Formats: sequence, structure tokens, C-alpha cells
Amino acid sequence: MKMGEPEDRTAELKTATGNVEIARGDVCDAFEQDPDRLFSAQECWYCRYGDFGIFTEQPSQKGICSLSKMKEEKTK
Repeated sequence: MKMGEPEDRTAELKTATGNVEIARGDVCDAFEQDPDRLFSAQECWYCRYGDFGIFTEQPSQKGICSLSKMKEEKTK
């Protein structure tokens, strides 16, 4: 796979116990639409678990997936 191409991160996120660095075009099976986004595509940029600083003055191309953090909170 060429650098910068979207990746399927499903396997990595299923076993992750902490933050996973993601790119905006990456994908996984846990995609859930971010209700605050006007447009949608099934990629991390539009997922409720992807944090790219979208609502800040400096959004980035790389982000953090918060899926494992959300799973931890549900088990508490």
C-alpha cells in the first residue's frame, strides 16, 4: 500500500487498548456517523470516533480514534 492511501483499520481497532492514530480517509467496521457533520462518507473523517480537531482553528489530516476509549467507558 502506498503511503497516504486509506487503510482498513478494523483488526487494529478491535485489539487496541489505547489511542490509535488514523488518517482522514481510513476506514473500519465500527463506523458511526458523527451527527455534527453535514456531509458523510464511510471514512474516519466523518466518524463520531475520529478526532481531527475539526471544530478548532487547525484541523489536521491525522487524527486519533477514540473507539477503544468509548468501549472502556461502557464497561465501567
